[in-house]
Amino acid sequence: MILSLDTATDFPTLALGTPDEPGPDAGVADRRALSRDIGRVAAELLAARGVTARDLSAVLVADGPGSFTGLRIGAAFAKGLARALGVPLLTAPSLVGAAVGAARASGMPAALVEVRYDALRGECYLAAYRIAAEGCDVVAAPALAPAGAPSAAPPAPALFAAERDASAAALLSLVGRRGGPVATAEPSRWEPDYGRPAEAEARRLVSERAGA
Repeated sequence: MILSLDTATDFPTLALGTPDEPGPDAGVADRRALSRDIGRVAAELLAARGVTARDLSAVLVADGPGSFTGLRIGAAFAKGLARALGVPLLTAPSLVGAAVGAARASGMPAALVEVRYDALRGECYLAAYRIAAEGCDVVAAPALAPAGAPSAAPPAPALFAAERDASAAALLSLVGRRGGPVATAEPSRWEPDYGRPAEAEARRLVSERAGA
């Protein structure tokens, strides 16, 4: 049994199950409620399955890019839980879950999917994946790009995914499959890929450059 978390967007989700039966996504209202509700939602998922945290064989978390606050909360929760239980910490790019989620929702288990997350500041996180039953292949790795950047996957992809397609269950379904989550070698030192500095860090860097 694996607990999966995708907290990289304004639509955080958790899922509990196995790769073959990942279960449905359980949503948190938004990332502003995440620090308050993430533990409660995880506990409700465990109770609904009639298991406890001690039954988990791993904890899986989306490692970004995406919301700094959401990723930080999800990473801290996942790392703490994995360490307390002595189980592996698995990670996967958040945009992969959205690509798989969009493919499944469309009824197209095999498709070329472009994922575009709003990164604010006139930018986006952009990636593309070829989704198949055996797993997924990276066509264009996640990168920060101008909001109006052209497609990351010429020719035109069959499907498009965005933040609302983020899915912890989709990430869970990729465990053990090609292009799926991997175990972190040193969970205590692992940090998610925020994509770029947080707002406060960005302002500090600008200020330092201006004073140089």
